[in-house]
Amino acid sequence: MKPYYQDKWVVIYHGDCREILPQLDVKVDLVLTDPPYWIGFDGAWLSQMNLAHGKPTNKTDALIIGDDGSLNLSFLFNFEKRAIFGHPYIYDKNATGWLVWDKQPELDTDRTMTSPCEIVSTTLWRGFRIVRCMWAGYLRNNGEYRFKHPTQKPQKVVDYIINKSEGLILDPFLGSGTTCFCAKKLNRYSIGIEIEERYCEIAARRCSQEVMEL
Repeated sequence: MKPYYQDKWVVIYHGDCREILPQLDVKVDLVLTDPPYWIGFDGAWLSQMNLAHGKPTNKTDALIIGDDGSLNLSFLFNFEKRAIFGHPYIYDKNATGWLVWDKQPELDTDRTMTSPCEIVSTTLWRGFRIVRCMWAGYLRNNGEYRFKHPTQKPQKVVDYIINKSEGLILDPFLGSGTTCFCAKKLNRYSIGIEIEERYCEIAARRCSQEVMEL
């Protein structure tokens, strides 16, 4: 199985993680990932699913593969140590802790420019933690560049999770590569898997940049 990109710290594979994972003969110490969970559907999907037991209404063309709700993500819960974005849409009944990402702490208004927070479920700690990181429009924390991916996560949030773990990190839904980029920046080994080649290319370019060793 040939990597799409590889260096001293990072290995990236292009393909479906459900097909690639069984071929990886490595011990994974942490799964850190942001799977697709219906971001391309309207905000009423939860009530529709509960009341009608049907699929949510598509408001736009799906921007990422698997965003139609067809993916079975239960395999993620087979990893002992995990941190998964998307709670409560992706519900981990055995999670022991949660990370609340406050997305607009500096916004002095009663209106939200985007969803005000996101929650990561995890088995790395117990109870709630909060990371405040501005991510609204052009007001992103430290002016962090936004790549062409609809659900890119900020380095500050990903760094926090990585620093609470040890060993090899796996992101089976790598997207634009933030997990692997941050892992390399923090001198940690990581494996990323991404099904869309356009995002593999972005991730590979990011990880090929020289980063300062701590």
